[in-house]
Amino acid sequence: MAKERKIKCDCGEILAEKKTKIDHIETEAMVCPKCNFTTLTKGQAERYAKLKQFHQIIDSRRKIIKIGNSMGLTFPDKLAEFGAKIGKEVKTEALGPKSFKVELIG
Repeated sequence: MAKERKIKCDCGEILAEKKTKIDHIETEAMVCPKCNFTTLTKGQAERYAKLKQFHQIIDSRRKIIKIGNSMGLTFPDKLAEFGAKIGKEVKTEALGPKSFKVELIG
């Protein structure tokens, strides 16, 4: 079994894995508890790159469209790379009076 490596910051503290925001994207990173220096391991960098690609696809303004007697939103086809498919179930949740989130299930 591989031994877990500890990464030491230039200030002398050991970096700890924690959730942080990089360019408005929440991701796991190695953060110094003393000086807040932040870096990514190879695996974290790969996950961050995938999240950044996801944000580039989904972050935009959209218009609500009429579908029969209902309202709808359209999403780019590239979202299929992240598991979104026609007929796939989503969960919606109100976050505030003017915001909600859409979560892919499964």
